[in-house]
Amino acid sequence: MSRCALPRDVLEAAAHWYVQLNDEAARPDEHAAWERWLAADATHREAWERMQALEQRLNSLPGDVAQATLGTASAARAKRRRTVKLLTLLLSAGTVGALLPDIETGWRIARADQRTGTGERRRIELADGGTLDINTASAVDIDYGPDLRLLRLLSGEIMVQTANDPRPFEVHIEHGAIRALRTRFSVRRDDGQTHIAVFEHAVEIRPHTGPVVRIDHGQQTAFSAHGVSAPAPLEPGAGAWRDGKLIALDRRLDDFLAELERHRPGRIACAPEVAGLRLSGTFRLHDTDAVLETIAESLPVRLRHLTRYWVKVEAAREKTG
Repeated sequence: MSRCALPRDVLEAAAHWYVQLNDEAARPDEHAAWERWLAADATHREAWERMQALEQRLNSLPGDVAQATLGTASAARAKRRRTVKLLTLLLSAGTVGALLPDIETGWRIARADQRTGTGERRRIELADGGTLDINTASAVDIDYGPDLRLLRLLSGEIMVQTANDPRPFEVHIEHGAIRALRTRFSVRRDDGQTHIAVFEHAVEIRPHTGPVVRIDHGQQTAFSAHGVSAPAPLEPGAGAWRDGKLIALDRRLDDFLAELERHRPGRIACAPEVAGLRLSGTFRLHDTDAVLETIAESLPVRLRHLTRYWVKVEAAREKTG
């Protein structure tokens, strides 16, 4: 098997096990579970060997850069999810050199003007009287100058309520810029695209190439460096995270769990046989354990905790006898 042919879920599992076993509080039963996982398949062993090789490569990097990547594996729980994502990327590439830009991004995120950990949300007042809401696992730099009010979104998601000010207001991301037109809107970096939702007035999206596109209130869209997708109506519950809520309206279970995972340290896996179940409701993000328990009570699923930070949602066992 080639170095690049390992399934992503196997690479992700290796990264999770690395983070878990480097926790000082790791229990003997977790070590035993890791050994069973390692022995279950040849791809697991190859992924783990790649993990060990990665550790050796990162140990040779400058201290600040290594601390911003592999060093976070033994840091606070709030950093776990970001650490696993970065480790999975590094493992997938098979070389640190191929992903130096990602390491540099991690370094910038660690030193951002404002950043939140997993499950943390924050609201701050901007210098012009506007407000900035920062969602889970997000980082943003704030640069207010004499001619431009500028935010640089480095990771995650923000919601902005702009204030009246003669200076233009823009959010810059890797794909281009968003100019606010007296508005409230959210910006999210995800899946190689930037997602925009407009709750008041309008914004102008300016990708690096392609025309400027205006998005009005009640609309959402996504864009890359090469263009903007056609706008669509806002999804029900869009922006509810600002109030600590996650709203689902006939939503697929796997999609809902992927969103919930952003607010919870560790991993939530969804078994394929239950992925298409539909879910509706309003859920409080301050207690993700309670959200998972509610799902298990309302749908024919059960929760299987593989480790303290790794839970799998799978089909409930049929009762016998």
